[in-house]
Amino acid sequence: MSNRMGMLVTGAFDWTDVEFDLSNVNFVTDRDAGERWLSAPRPVCPGRFSDGNEVYVVTRYDAVRSLFTDRRVSNHPPEGVHLDSMRRRGVPEELLKYFDSTIMTMVPEDHRRVRSLIDRAFSARRVRTLRPRIERLVDDLLDQMDATGEVDLVAEYAHPISTTIICELLGVDDEYRDRWLRWTEAFTTFVRPDPVMLPPALRGMVDTVIRLIGARRAQPGDDLISDLVKASDETEKLDEVELVALVLVLVQAGLDTVRHSISLSLFHLLVHPDQLELVRSQPENTVQAVRELMRYAGPIKMALPRFAVEPIEVDGVTIPEGGQIQLVVGAANNDPQRFTDPRTLDVTRVDNPQLSFAAGDHFCPGASLATAETEIALNKLFARFPGVRLTGDPDEVGPRFLKAVAHLPVRLV
Repeated sequence: MSNRMGMLVTGAFDWTDVEFDLSNVNFVTDRDAGERWLSAPRPVCPGRFSDGNEVYVVTRYDAVRSLFTDRRVSNHPPEGVHLDSMRRRGVPEELLKYFDSTIMTMVPEDHRRVRSLIDRAFSARRVRTLRPRIERLVDDLLDQMDATGEVDLVAEYAHPISTTIICELLGVDDEYRDRWLRWTEAFTTFVRPDPVMLPPALRGMVDTVIRLIGARRAQPGDDLISDLVKASDETEKLDEVELVALVLVLVQAGLDTVRHSISLSLFHLLVHPDQLELVRSQPENTVQAVRELMRYAGPIKMALPRFAVEPIEVDGVTIPEGGQIQLVVGAANNDPQRFTDPRTLDVTRVDNPQLSFAAGDHFCPGASLATAETEIALNKLFARFPGVRLTGDPDEVGPRFLKAVAHLPVRLV
């Protein structure tokens, strides 16, 4: 039979009966279905992505890690595949160019060219210089909280931390910040986006970035957008479409992923009081705890789709040239063949090469910053309010498989 890319599928799967169907909203939100995925039933499974494409779902740790760095696997889709996927998801035709060739889907030589421009902005040294600003922001947010009433740690804590830091780093003006959350939520969904909400959200994002680039070109500042504009104008390392696409990716990832990292970490510590006590009593080990929280319940359950540039055999299954590959980071991070007792949260775990930030050339450039923001958020909250407790039913508040914590109601004292 032929797949949706017009190539012959030689794998041994019956694509009429996929095991993991991300185009089905029930699968995406069902906790039991998510647990079945995390149990890694076999190394490679048939699946369907949210845009309807058939995919080879890879779940075991060794295979996922290997494919992250395998040169026979590319983030760059075969000609036309990504454009067709974007159209099916409802991206307006005039905006396709900004979402088709981003840093996450470029050919390797273009990826290296663009990646070199942002690595310094997210270096360990740069993160160290940002720590005092993150600490002041977190202190200010804690000062503003009503210690006598109920507090939503997502809206009043995780969201303003992630939004403020990434927007200040990039140079996104205050007037635009509150809009990004609505736009991002309309776009970053694992099922088909709302056809009414998506086009205006994408237009708002693109128009805002174009406006910001114009403002920084006219009056440069001490921010990443200004640096990228300079690189684009003086060194020609970026064309204008690449520049817009890169800023879009950086804002979206820095805002959405970090917000979920903080809120998920808070939730799982609040429902594991023994682990919370270890974090509270040993703040010097919180970075190690954050790594374990990312392994146990990080927000990135799946990597972006990859594509085989030549046939690849994975545990006896041949993925054909052009075959779409879905690496399931959440399953790899919970693989019992790699982690002892993986479904137990253990913030003292030392042997922890988790893959939440990917590996290889596409290792997340913002990993150090995300870790620092989460570490500071945890340490300062639990030091200021050691008696903080969840007020909602954990089963109701807690995340579904591919959905983060929307609200985190707590009492601080």
